[in-house]
This record gives sequence, C-alpha cells and structure tokens, in this order.
Amino acid sequence: MANGLISVIVPIHNAEPYLSKCIDSIIGQSYQQLEIILVDDGSTDGSGRLCDAYQKKDKRISVIHQENKGLVRSRKIGLSAATGEYAAYVDADDWLEPGMYELLLKKMQEYDAELSVCARFEDTGEQRKTVRQGIGAGIYGEHELKRTVFPHMISADGVFEPGIFAFLWDKLFLREKLLPFQMAVPDETVMGEDAAVTFPYMASASRISIIDDPLYHYRQTGSSMVKSMKSFAEERRRFSLLYGSLKSWADSIKDQFDFREQIDEYVLFLMIPRAEYLYEGLDELDFLFPFPDVKKGERIILYGMGTYGQFLARYLKRTGFCEVEAIVDRNHEALSAQGFSVKSPDEIERLTSRHIVLALSYTGIRERAFEELQMKYPQYKISKMDTGLILSGETKRAFGLVTEDEIC
Repeated sequence: MANGLISVIVPIHNAEPYLSKCIDSIIGQSYQQLEIILVDDGSTDGSGRLCDAYQKKDKRISVIHQENKGLVRSRKIGLSAATGEYAAYVDADDWLEPGMYELLLKKMQEYDAELSVCARFEDTGEQRKTVRQGIGAGIYGEHELKRTVFPHMISADGVFEPGIFAFLWDKLFLREKLLPFQMAVPDETVMGEDAAVTFPYMASASRISIIDDPLYHYRQTGSSMVKSMKSFAEERRRFSLLYGSLKSWADSIKDQFDFREQIDEYVLFLMIPRAEYLYEGLDELDFLFPFPDVKKGERIILYGMGTYGQFLARYLKRTGFCEVEAIVDRNHEALSAQGFSVKSPDEIERLTSRHIVLALSYTGIRERAFEELQMKYPQYKISKMDTGLILSGETKRAFGLVTEDEIC
C-alpha cells in the first residue's frame, strides 16, 4: 500500500469560475494523505474567499494570501511551506481524475523512482482529447534514461515534438529534490517557467516512471488558446531570460549528456509563433512561412488555429504572401466564442480552394492530420511545414540562438 504525504500546491489568480471543480478534484482523490496548499496570488475576484471557505471544510487545506507576485513566486512560496515527502502542482482552472496521485505514487514507490509522469486530457468546451507523452510508458533507470529518454526528452525525432512535455502538473516529484530546481528559477520568468524546472529535474533523476493513463484535465479556455503578446522589448527579455537559464544549465552538464541542440529546438518552438515581437524584419524571413510548395498569391485553407496557426494567420495578413480563404479548426466553437473567424473542418468541401496548409506545430498531430485529410480529400493538395527551414542556421541566427561564426 502506498504511503507518504503528498504536498499539492495550487497557485491561484482570479480563477473563481473554475476553482471549486479544481479543489474538489484534489479533495476527492482516492489517495487521502495530502497536504493541500492554496496560494492566492492577489486575486481580485472571489477566489480568496473561496479558498478560505474550503479551508474551513477540510483540515488538510492551508491558504496563503499574498499580493500579486506571479506564478513562479507563488510556486516557490507554496513549495517552501510544504512538508510532504512528495510534491505536485495543479493549475487552478484544471482538475484531476480521482486516482491520479494514488497511481503516480504507487509507480514511484514500487520502482523507487524519483519522478512519476502521466498522460492528460485536453478539454475544450465539450471536446476532449487524450495526449500521451512522446516517450512510451515504462520504468527507465540510469542506463535507459541515457539511451532512450535523454536523446528525445526535450525535442524528439520530429521538430516541436517533445519526448516528455515540460508541464509541471502531470508529474509527481520528490519534494526535497524538487526544491532547489524550483528555487533557481528567477521570479520574473513568465515564458517556459515549467521547462526551467522540469528539464533539469528529469536530467538529474536516476529512475523515472511514465504511464499512459490520462489522469490530469488541462482546461483549454479562451485565455489559454489565445496567447498574449507583449511589446518587442518585453518579449525579447522574456526569451533572453529563459534561453539564458536553460543554456547555462545545458552547458553545465554537457559532459554528462548534451541537451544543447534540444534546448535550441525547444526555444525555437516557443519563439516562432511570437516572431513579430522578437524580430523587426519579419517580412524578410521566408522561413517563417515554411511551406515552399505554396505559391505567392495562392488561395489556401489554413488548418489549425492554435498558437502557431494564429501566428501564420497574422503573418499572411501582414505580408500578403497568399490569400487565406478560411481557417478551420476542430475547436472552432470555442475559438469562435473568442471572436475568431474559424470554421469547422466539415466545411472544407464548401470552400473554393483545394489547397490545405497544416498550421500544426506538433509533429505527431500534424502527421495524423495529414493522413486523415489525404484519405478524406484525395483530390486536395495538402502542405506540411518544411522543418529543415525552421531549424536552419539562418533561423537560429535571426532569433539570437547562434552567431554568424557558429553558423560557419
């Protein structure tokens, strides 16, 4: 029987509409040895009062109220207050399957693992999708980590396809081992703040467990699907902070395992959709539309309106390289509710264009969509991105990841 206290840390900022479902799913875990730490990060809605009400109902709950200090600082404060042998994070607008911590802890203790990882559900309105880790389920010791996991951990065989997602919330950690990695992240980090903890922690582990069971519900709301962009200077600062932190870590352990190329690919994955806030000569960068078989002035259907699809739509509107007849996405209802002009993929045949461009950054999702569309619309031309253009030295130079001398 699994035992040991798990500290569950929930940073909260104006999450009142979703908070009860989140907390109820933690309270209702089949594994009851929990310490639940709710960090109210300067909420101006009813989140703080709701936390206090839950604290009165369940003695396992403690509440920390503070002025708004941001996600990283809230995690640090919650983790510093924790006393459990194990630690986990939950985002305040998400929720858990009832057996999540019981199963993760069972695997962790049974195999003496330092990390336990599960799959997730992505919930968008009434739609639900299961997303598993890129690396298959199993127990990976030191030898297997170096041979099987580390070479694909951050960026797997396909560009923009992680072996293990950087998220903190689909994992169970050893608290004392986690503490220095979390505390090392600068408070002002707001881009890749999960990766700055997860990657170094995983690289230091001697054994990890990965399971295919989807146990965490990641709620995709309008705010999570529509990414906020700041000013040019602020966006550059964000990425400089993230890249500097990850590069410094990768350089420090390169003799044990060299993650530097994977780090470059991961940071590019985050940077490309935000290119207009990172590079002033946007119109000159052909590789930002990496579809060489799309001709200038052509009329196309853009398939996908996630972060990458939003970027491509803005890029094409700005440059006028080709005409977008329509954007289609399976999450069209949720996106339409946010004010986007998005159609259902079922409407493709009603459109005049016969050229579909896949605006999908994740390799696995892109390949599955390509195969499905080929079978359904054999008469259409379907274009996938040329990942070689994305990973070229020119791209890395433009975004400051390498110098001219390094390209040569």
